[in-house]
Amino acid sequence: MKRNFQRFRGSFDRSRTQRKGPGIVKLFSAVIISAIFANTALAEVILEEVIVTAQKRTENLQDVPVAVTAITADMIENNRIVSIEDISNISTSVNWQRGLTSSNSTVSIRGMGTINFGTGVESSVGIVQDGVVLSKQNEAFGDLFNLDRIEVLRGPQGTLFGKNTSAGVIHLITKAPTEEFEGKADLFYGSFDEVVARGTMSGALSESGNVQGRVTAYYRTVDGNVNNLFDGSKLNGIDKSYGIRAKLYFEASDNLNFMIIGDYSKLESDCCAEPYRTLPPGTNIFGIPDPAFNVNAAVVGAEISESSLDTSIDAPAFGNYEGSGVSLQINYDFASDIRLTSITSVRQWEEQNNNDIDWSPISVFQINGGNKEQDTFTQEIRLNSTSDSPWQYVAGFFYYDNKAVNDFNRTFFEVLKHDFNTTNNTLNYAFFGNLQYSLDTGTTLAIGGRWQREEIDYKANAQRTGFNTEDFPDLPTSFKDSDSTFKVSIQQSFGESSMVYGSFSQGYKGQALDLGSGLKLSTALLFPIAPETVDSWEIGLKSEFLDHRLRLNIVGFYSEFKNFQTQAFDSEALTFRIINAGDVRSKGIEIESQFAATDSIVLTFNGTFQDIDIINMVDVGCYAGQTEAQGCLPIPNSNRKGQSGVGGTLPNAPDTKIYLAGDWTGLIGNFEGHANLNYTWQSEVLYELNQNPLAIQDSFGVLNMSFGMQPAQGGFEATLYVSNVLDKSYVSSIRAPGGLWGGSTGTVHQIPRGSERTWGIRVGYTF
Repeated sequence: MKRNFQRFRGSFDRSRTQRKGPGIVKLFSAVIISAIFANTALAEVILEEVIVTAQKRTENLQDVPVAVTAITADMIENNRIVSIEDISNISTSVNWQRGLTSSNSTVSIRGMGTINFGTGVESSVGIVQDGVVLSKQNEAFGDLFNLDRIEVLRGPQGTLFGKNTSAGVIHLITKAPTEEFEGKADLFYGSFDEVVARGTMSGALSESGNVQGRVTAYYRTVDGNVNNLFDGSKLNGIDKSYGIRAKLYFEASDNLNFMIIGDYSKLESDCCAEPYRTLPPGTNIFGIPDPAFNVNAAVVGAEISESSLDTSIDAPAFGNYEGSGVSLQINYDFASDIRLTSITSVRQWEEQNNNDIDWSPISVFQINGGNKEQDTFTQEIRLNSTSDSPWQYVAGFFYYDNKAVNDFNRTFFEVLKHDFNTTNNTLNYAFFGNLQYSLDTGTTLAIGGRWQREEIDYKANAQRTGFNTEDFPDLPTSFKDSDSTFKVSIQQSFGESSMVYGSFSQGYKGQALDLGSGLKLSTALLFPIAPETVDSWEIGLKSEFLDHRLRLNIVGFYSEFKNFQTQAFDSEALTFRIINAGDVRSKGIEIESQFAATDSIVLTFNGTFQDIDIINMVDVGCYAGQTEAQGCLPIPNSNRKGQSGVGGTLPNAPDTKIYLAGDWTGLIGNFEGHANLNYTWQSEVLYELNQNPLAIQDSFGVLNMSFGMQPAQGGFEATLYVSNVLDKSYVSSIRAPGGLWGGSTGTVHQIPRGSERTWGIRVGYTF
């Protein structure tokens, strides 16, 4: 019995190192309760420890006073997590919203994220890969491959992870080299002619085994799911995506080792077209009363519905990127139980994109896109205690240097032109530390802090023909800011399997520059956009019951964000503006649990129940068709109208989201079988900050399953995946063109391939 479960428990970790939910919740609960009473004698069935590095040292998940979701390698395979977007299925506090390009797509945690179109503002959620801070989220929006685990740190993480983590951190940890020779190759084929080929090899490169290497590569292509009626093409597919990663580990001595990581990836796609959701009669481009500009007549025959997959655009739609990086990590252990770690990295990233923002075959915007590039250098040096002393600490220094270039081009009726080029540099350096002391009573006290200095500067050049002709004189183009954040926590252990904790932490997202295409004197005078800050309180329980068969972690949180950074649409400049919108409050409860029901069945339940409130918000535009009675009022000293937004909610922040899963592993004759059945459900979400009632996605749930087999002695394996078994349609974003459609209440949406039933089979060989 224990032998069979050992094969499965790797799905947790192979090393010890407002609305009522769906009826399936009741069924799942009944299964758990019956399993508890039916299997109370299974003393040998336990859940394996989960190891995380949330506090920049190796610790048991259950000992860390931080809200962390740990997604292990087997969970990644069983749930087929191939992108950041897929993480939101398991980690219920994470949500994903797709934009017209990777740069304005975003991931949020606890309802907090940053949707923007400029290079001068960063996200509230930081993404880290193998200890290296990525400069922008978009660097991680390609294919995820060869991961050992994913750690989602919920809530502000500014003390140890720095600026732009005011809502949380997603840490991607790839598999390390091994001393023993091993490898795996697999091929996936599925719906939309999706083809994925992957391979990895690892082993010793020296006779002594002190030099080890791993190389991993992948290739992916998939057809689009959106019908372009203009030319009969399929859009939103991936023409090709491929990448390679190499890791070299060298153990120079018992107390000195090095890890060098190099990676390269490239993606070419015809993304991201948006099908028609609503289109009232009389929708004309810019409201021009001419039949030649009537959108309704131009898209006759297109399906217009909440599940539409039809668009009709005449301009090229594509989103391509290329990224690479090299990092060097050095670890040196002093005799005094202190480890020195240095992580140095250099990364480059480039994106090219174009979109048809009149959403029609009418030739208005043939070019609306350009090229973005960024180069980043980071250096982190830290000291960690490694002894079993009651005193534990982390102290370090961090340096960050980023240069971002944006070359944006727009043509209007093929006559008016707008070429806009910006370069902005960000320099950030910080000192940080965390100190904790454990008493004999099981009480642990901890305090941490970070001081950081940030310097930003920019250059902008605009060449406009026929519109947006306002120039701006020489203005201050460099700005500096310093900030201090701190964190305190207290935790109390109860025996070896339970503890409660309380914490207060602060977050800081640096000052920003609104370097969008509408930059002019009036916006430049507002630079810089003030930093976003957050104060957050947490109280949590981490526990294991029934002889380590049931793991239950519960967190309650309350966060207050000040100077919330977001974007508002400027109908005059036909672009979005970055603003300090005001104050936002986030509060809720998160539950994560696993239960080893038998020696071959493990059940999982994760849930997030939250409430996001706009406490104070200014300069938020009105939605199309909004009247004064509905809150659209003149803005003082301006020729525009706006609304307060008070009492509203943020985009893509569901009140309730749950994840239920059952995993089985066992023998079928001479074969090992494994199966996964999971269900993700979320309440309705709003996709526009202006509270547009037409931008609401109703609540929905998605059921997925997988089943695989391989010989008991290993080698070949095959797994069948069926996603969205119930064929439930949903969207990942809703946009109202508004002024571009002459004030029409029409809307368009992003609809992922996962919004319909799909299947796929993976065959592989492990050696």
